[in-house]
Formats: sequence, structure tokens, C-alpha cells
Amino acid sequence: MSTAELTWGLIHALTRSVPAEDRSVREGGWQRTVGRDLHGARLGVIGLGGVGARVARVGLAFGMDVVAWSAHLDAEHARAVGVTPVTKRELLATSDVVTIHLKLSARTTGLLGRDDLALMRPDALLINTSRGPIVDEEALLAALNAGTIGGAGLDVYSTEPLPADSPWRGAPRTVLTPHLGYVTAGAYNVFHSDALEDILAYAAGEPIRVLTP
Repeated sequence: MSTAELTWGLIHALTRSVPAEDRSVREGGWQRTVGRDLHGARLGVIGLGGVGARVARVGLAFGMDVVAWSAHLDAEHARAVGVTPVTKRELLATSDVVTIHLKLSARTTGLLGRDDLALMRPDALLINTSRGPIVDEEALLAALNAGTIGGAGLDVYSTEPLPADSPWRGAPRTVLTPHLGYVTAGAYNVFHSDALEDILAYAAGEPIRVLTP
């Protein structure tokens, strides 16, 4: 749940220019930008697992047209969530916001490359709260610098922490967070309680989390 929440934080930060408006107010300015409505916009969800489905349902609550794609997306599952399954090409070419929710694997590494990003509209936004290597970072930086996509909200990177000289630190039209997707009190409580349960079960010589009776 925490990663889905952060995903929407990044979407709102970009569509309403929250970082820029915050700086403007602190510097004496007022209403420097015009925001973008989510209602009626298209949200493209890449990966409709637990996190992706939560993000999709929030998009539906905002009145967005939500579409989804993954290599093995079950059309029945997509319809149960309330979204429309489409091809990868259609998702990239027609979405106002594209958000990634996949596990990193050999199959998903570099899943979005230069040709894929070229399909996106010049005002489209890309959100990645999954894993950095899923997107070709050099291609994404080039697209941002060339203005061929509208912006990116990133919580994950190919190298973490970001090096001091990382080009991301100066990338235009981006909102960057330091891999905060799971960094909440609730998530940490679950991690710690699960770890304690594992240790106590191991010490007692008992099985850990029996899946079947």
C-alpha cells in the first residue's frame, strides 16, 4: 500500500507542479503554473499486481480512463479491477500518465527503451516506483532533455544511493525521491514483526508460516 500511496504523491507533484509552486511561495511568488486535471485523463498501468491494481483503483476513483498492460496480463483480472487491457504500444502512445509496477527480472530489465519512450506524447508523464533498471535511464534522460516527454517522477534508480554527480540531480521536469516507497512506519512494523517471528520460530525449531494445514 505504501508504494501505491507514494506513486500518487509523485503524480500529484508533477501534475500540479508542487515542488515549483512551493519554491515560488517561499520566494515571494504566487500561482506561477497551471495544473493538469486527472479527471478524464488516461492512466496507463504497466503491471497489474497488488501495487498496480491499487494504483489503478485510485485512478478510477479520480475519474480517469485506466488501461493496463504486462507481458502476461490476464484480461479477466484486468476487467475485474475495472481497467481495460491494451497493448504496450497503445498504452505508451495514448496515456497521459504511465506508471510502472513490475518486479525486476531478466525479462523486465530495459523493458522501456528509447523506442518505447519515443511512443509517448510530449506532455505525458512517466512514474517509476518499482526498480530503476526497468527503464533505460540514458534514454529517459535524453527524452527529458529533448522535451519529447512531459516529465518523470522517480523513486528508484539503477544506482542507489544516487552518486553526487548523477545527471538525475539536474534533470529537467522531474520529481525525485530517495527510494521511499516502502519507508513508512507501518511497513517497517511489518518487516520487524516478520523478522522476529522468523527468529523465534527458528530458535524453537518450529516451521515458519505453514501454508497448508
